[in-house]
This record gives sequence, structure tokens and C-alpha cells, in this order.
Amino acid sequence: MGSGFHGAVLLMFVAAASLVAHDPIGTKVTWEREIAPIVQARCVTCHSAGGRAPMALTTYQEARPWARAIREEVLTRRMPKWHVVRGYGDFANDPSLSAFEIALIAAWVDGGAPLSLTRSPEAGRVASPPGPPGFPTPTTGDSRTRGASRIVRIPCASRTLARGRLIGLTPRMASGSSLRLNLRSEDGIEPVIWLVDFDPALVQTYWLRTPRPIGKGARLDVVSMARRDGPCGVDLHYAR
Repeated sequence: MGSGFHGAVLLMFVAAASLVAHDPIGTKVTWEREIAPIVQARCVTCHSAGGRAPMALTTYQEARPWARAIREEVLTRRMPKWHVVRGYGDFANDPSLSAFEIALIAAWVDGGAPLSLTRSPEAGRVASPPGPPGFPTPTTGDSRTRGASRIVRIPCASRTLARGRLIGLTPRMASGSSLRLNLRSEDGIEPVIWLVDFDPALVQTYWLRTPRPIGKGARLDVVSMARRDGPCGVDLHYAR
């Protein structure tokens, strides 16, 4: 993984090491009620046993030592990890936190990171985590899955697109590459995706929140590209 990822991990270790074991409780925001659902939805895809991240955050006992590090990472928007420029395109599986979610996490940590207002024998246990809201999985029957979509692979170059209903993109590029794409049609120009510092170890499909109808003559334009040595292409997912 890139140096940025390792730097973020080092920062988390330093912040965790400075954590006071018994901070005074000064908030009504709790792990069980507000924070666990956010972590389940946004973080545990990587932060779980056997995941890509170096530590699991699936339970209170796992997350509590990292509370201050979590606060720092979300306030600076280094986490959740997302290689797309936020606001350039709109994706159903974007794990980015809302301003309200970030404020909740900050208030929880600043208030002593409590488990609950009243502890229970089941404290700290959470259900199997779902993916981020809107993330399509093969078990849901959602048409936005690799098995249910028609895939057209194109090189990293401006070109006229096949007609259909575009529902997602899977970039395939060398490590460190960047790519910015716009869709040009009779309706005008709209941003599609802007990838930065691509990591082949984190290849994923970016599912459009709103599928785009591709009509006759529509083009995918490469606005900018910083290509490293190696392949550069994009799998376009069309609804069947």
C-alpha cells in the first residue's frame, strides 16, 4: 500500500498510545446507540478480523483504545478510505461520513467515548456488519452487481460509448495513477469520476447512485490523467 496509508496507520498508533484509560464521561453520545451503527456501515469492510486494515473495530473493546485516533482520521477525512475526489460524481457505495456523523464521533470521543448510558451484560457485542448504505451485494438481487451487468472494457482514452444504461465503473490502472472522466451527451457535460493515487490492491466497482442512460453519440472524455507504467483501462457496467 502507499506511503499515505502507512503514515495514517502510524498516526493512529501514536494517538492510541496517548489515550487515557478512564476519561471522564461528558456526553450522551454512546457507542451502542450512535457510534456502532456508523462504524458497522462505514468502517468494518476493512476494519475487521482478516480485513485490509491493521486493526479491527467491530466491537467496543476493539475500538475504544483507538478512539482518539478515529476522531483524528475522520476529522481530517483520511478515513474512511476513498480514492475518488469527493463531490465529483455520486456513488451508491461511497463510504464517506456526513458532517453529522463526523460531529457525532467527535462528540463521543471528546466526551470520554462511553459504551452506553447503562451498561448491560451484552455490552460491546454488535451484529454482523452490513456494507455502506446503498452498496450492492450479490445476495440482494440488485442489478448493480458484476454477475447481473454487461461489462464493456475500454482503454483510458476519450471515446464514444455503447448505448445502454451505465450503472458502474471498475478502474484497472497501475499503482499511483490518476484519472478524471466526464460524460458528454446532448444534455451537456457531467462529471463521472475522478480517481487519485489508485491502489490496485483496493480495486472496486464504483456504482453510480443514479444510473446514466447512454444515448447515441455520447462520449466519455478523459479530462486529465496521470498514468504510471502499466495497464490503464476501465470496465463499464451496463444494466442488462
